[in-house]
Amino acid sequence: MALSTEQPALRRDAARNRVKIVAAAREAFADHGVDVGVDVIANQAGVGVGTLYRRFPTKESLIDAIIDELFEQVTSLAQDSLDAQPPEAGFAAYLRGVGQLQVDHVGCLSRLWTHTGHAEARKELESTVRQLLRRAQDAGLVRRDVVYQDISVILWSLRGVVETTAPVAPNQWQRYLDLMLAGLRPSDQPLSRPALTGAQVDRVFAIHRHRARGARGS
Repeated sequence: MALSTEQPALRRDAARNRVKIVAAAREAFADHGVDVGVDVIANQAGVGVGTLYRRFPTKESLIDAIIDELFEQVTSLAQDSLDAQPPEAGFAAYLRGVGQLQVDHVGCLSRLWTHTGHAEARKELESTVRQLLRRAQDAGLVRRDVVYQDISVILWSLRGVVETTAPVAPNQWQRYLDLMLAGLRPSDQPLSRPALTGAQVDRVFAIHRHRARGARGS
């Protein structure tokens, strides 16, 4: 007797629907922000709202899935940047790559840098970015008093440029990243203020997570 293929077929359909829903959500969030209705996402994905909720029981779980995917892309980008040639070019390649990812996911940026998951992966990402920074400093491309916490602030700044200019000039962030990279080059002029400490960066994240939760609950 032939074996039924109904269950594998259903699993394939479910997997395809999940991919379509996530892709539609990315597009909808980029166009309308994370407050867009699930009915809009389901319509763009070509599925019913019930199908969407079977794959993602809540809208937050759908947002989390996109953030998981985006964080994986950031981590992969950092690893790929270690292979850049010449090696010191990896630092700028990483920043440019993250800038483009922010453009591609502009609707979710408020969640990316304040998401609480991926604790171990974040430690690995930090280690990789520190290597990229050290290579650039050893090559004389970045001043010695730049620290890892400065990179977080640079990416926050870039996020602001992306969110502000994307509707009018989606590629304008590249000019301001050029200016940031130029400002990182070695100089005899000391910086006016010390960098944020790791504890201060963590506090910034905590404040923004609290504000985001409050906004979602209002």
